[in-house]
Amino acid sequence: MKLSKKLFRDLFILLFGIAGIGCFFYSFSNHHPFAIGQIHLSKTQIMEKADSTIQSWQFQSLDYYPSTQFSLNDGLIDSLQKKWGTKVFKKKVKESEFLQQLPLLNWQVNEYASQNEERGVEIKVGLNTLGEPVSFEASNEMIVRQRPFNRFAVRAVFQDQVEKYSRSLEDSLISGLTDYQHLNNNGQDDSRTGDILQRLRKIRGSEDEETYYSMYNIWKLADFYIDRTLWANFDLAQDSVRLMDESGIRFARSFYSVKDPETGVGANLLVDVLPAGSLKSLKYELSPEITEGNVKYSDVLESISLFLILSFVIWLLFVFYLRIKARAIDTRLAMIIAVLAGFIVPGFVLLQFVNEFGLVYGFLDAGQMINGLMILAVNGTISAIGFFVITAVSDSITRQYWPEKLKTWDLVRRGLFRNKPVGWGIINAIGIGGLLAGITGFFLNLFEMSYLPASITFISDTYFLPSLANLMVTVSMVMAIVVPIYLIVANQIKSKIKSDWVIPIVSALLFGLIDFMPFSLEPESINIMMRVTLGLALGYFYLRYDFLTVLFGFFIYVNLLSTSKGWVIEGSPDANTFYLFVFVILIILVIGVYFILKGSNRNELPEYIPTYIEDQAKEQRIKQELSIARVVQQNFLPTKIHHLPGIDISGVCIPAQETGGDYYDMFPLGEHRTGIAIGDVSGKGIQAAFYMTFTKGVLHSLSTLILSPVEILNQLNRLFNENATRGTFISMIYGVLEADKRQFTFARAGHNPMLVVRNNGDTEWLKPDGIGIGVSKGDDFIKFTKEATLKLNEGDVIILYTDGITEMLNNGHHFYGEERLERLVKGVRKASSEKILEIITDDVNEFKGTAKQHDDMTLVIIKADSTVNK
Repeated sequence: MKLSKKLFRDLFILLFGIAGIGCFFYSFSNHHPFAIGQIHLSKTQIMEKADSTIQSWQFQSLDYYPSTQFSLNDGLIDSLQKKWGTKVFKKKVKESEFLQQLPLLNWQVNEYASQNEERGVEIKVGLNTLGEPVSFEASNEMIVRQRPFNRFAVRAVFQDQVEKYSRSLEDSLISGLTDYQHLNNNGQDDSRTGDILQRLRKIRGSEDEETYYSMYNIWKLADFYIDRTLWANFDLAQDSVRLMDESGIRFARSFYSVKDPETGVGANLLVDVLPAGSLKSLKYELSPEITEGNVKYSDVLESISLFLILSFVIWLLFVFYLRIKARAIDTRLAMIIAVLAGFIVPGFVLLQFVNEFGLVYGFLDAGQMINGLMILAVNGTISAIGFFVITAVSDSITRQYWPEKLKTWDLVRRGLFRNKPVGWGIINAIGIGGLLAGITGFFLNLFEMSYLPASITFISDTYFLPSLANLMVTVSMVMAIVVPIYLIVANQIKSKIKSDWVIPIVSALLFGLIDFMPFSLEPESINIMMRVTLGLALGYFYLRYDFLTVLFGFFIYVNLLSTSKGWVIEGSPDANTFYLFVFVILIILVIGVYFILKGSNRNELPEYIPTYIEDQAKEQRIKQELSIARVVQQNFLPTKIHHLPGIDISGVCIPAQETGGDYYDMFPLGEHRTGIAIGDVSGKGIQAAFYMTFTKGVLHSLSTLILSPVEILNQLNRLFNENATRGTFISMIYGVLEADKRQFTFARAGHNPMLVVRNNGDTEWLKPDGIGIGVSKGDDFIKFTKEATLKLNEGDVIILYTDGITEMLNNGHHFYGEERLERLVKGVRKASSEKILEIITDDVNEFKGTAKQHDDMTLVIIKADSTVNK
């Protein structure tokens, strides 16, 4: 039943996705600004047209390096879309001959200087989609260098004004006009101008200076060029003329205007002509221009976006540090993604660099090449580090809170492609991408005043190899959006709030506040509503599907947007980019269907567990085992002290780790006798704890058979040597305390001296001969270990301890020491054994401070007293 419901849901999403794609194509074809025209010529043909225009206007032919870009007059188009709505705007364009003739869509060809000179634009030529010139601009530097003239333009202006016009007269006239247009600003200007004017008077046969420089001639020269451009189709009004002097060049600036009374659309032309007949520039402005929106409103959103992004980056680095410290990071996966990002991001930056600087023409010099390589290196490093951190943190957080979202991703990363989960993931992703596209189309159709801004350029104008570049850009962008939002932020918030439905809400808020999209709608309020809806939908899909499905679905949607310029206008240079994307999606769709029909089921596939999780599980098991061992070891220590009349005894053992090698014990040997032991096994941890347990068992067994402390230690030494590894030993004091005699008979097997503090304050350190258990074999132990007897009086105190007390180190690397212990006990000798024990441990801990405890601490306090001060 569950399978049939899931199958129905997946097919339902796919069908709605296909419908969404249809809605998207329909809406974009009706609303996209590019759809108002048609591109008739290729880039190559446009560059040929531009070169032909430059040559026909008599500029010298040089080896230039062209750059071609397609654009829209976005100011006018957006103004009219805002005024009329997109549908009315497109309708008026079809009906109005005036709007059809305007250069709403045009090409801009920039001719750059040779590689031996500074990279600057020498000539700009604007052409409409049919290749007709619409604008022109020659740099001052090129005019000064070339000293251009146009014989045909001069002839068109003066031929009807001069009788017996000849080629020699024309040469003389051009020479004079050329000198006139290149006068320098110095004291010779007036005399040179006079010579030129005198020459022109002779040519004309008249003393009337105004004849040669009348406004009529300037208009005629300007009209000569206008008649050879798109603007010849318009009934232009001559407004005014201004004589100009700029950078040592004289020219006349003519102003034209035209306005269509039906649509209210107008154009203003500025034509700069040089005295020798060449065109310096022809520029135009179309009106009306779009008015600015609510700048403060946009600034607030931008500030919020920057604040959220900065806060996220700081928080992400903090989380990354904590998880690296906890070793909860899959560095292998993060390194793979980082390496890929380190190639992909610099890859499309390189393609942009090649397109912009004309590397295909051999344009770059050594300095530009070095700068370009440095830019690529910086981009690669930053992107690699960024994706490493994002991938590492996202994988760690998701595996902790929602590991099911990584199931398909784990199959793919291990190369297990041929299976049903991957196949359905592909199908679902296509449905998701189509539904998101459908939402975009829905908003375009729902609001009549919504429109797509015209400030959109072709991918081919930005990148070399645009099809490849587009895929690289969209992969990077989608990863940088989906991974942080869903695998990091959403999963982290879900873990705190314990509700799945918080994810679509968080997704909608983030998409509304931060503009992640590669395009936008106008007005801004509709754009925000659309982004919120897209975020809500993506959040919902993340609840229903895994991460990889949502990632691929969003990738499809973004590519539908980025490649839309390849089909909305006929003859688009981005057409190949769109066709390649469609081809890739169709191939992936076929593969997905094949995986569903022939692939393995999920329950037949192995589960993936990252290495760091296995390591954590091992560490957790070890910690649990050590915790159990600690409890067991603590239970081995005496929980009930055998109270003797007139004797007060206390003891404590504080391991440095979960388990330790220190040991103390107290066990009854009759009504008036107690066996007391304290020992320290060499080493720490489990091994030391094991030998401590072994020692306890042997002591308990031997103490019922043997009364002599030295003999018991001798037998313990024999058994220990038979069972312990070489190099392990135990230092120990074992003795028998007899309450009726008030005496303590003991032997010291290489242990720390025993401190005795008498009731009157006298102190002594007892250290009879003895060697550690496990140090020697045979008779050497009994030969060098002596037994001693200590008589106790009322109020006397015995301190048994391990070196974890006296050799405790503080932050200054100083030992606690025997002198401090002796001085402390001497001052508190009147207290009970339990109180003395507490005072000593507190003093040792205060001395240690924040330093780490490196050794186990064990204390046994014996006090002879019939009445103890509490």
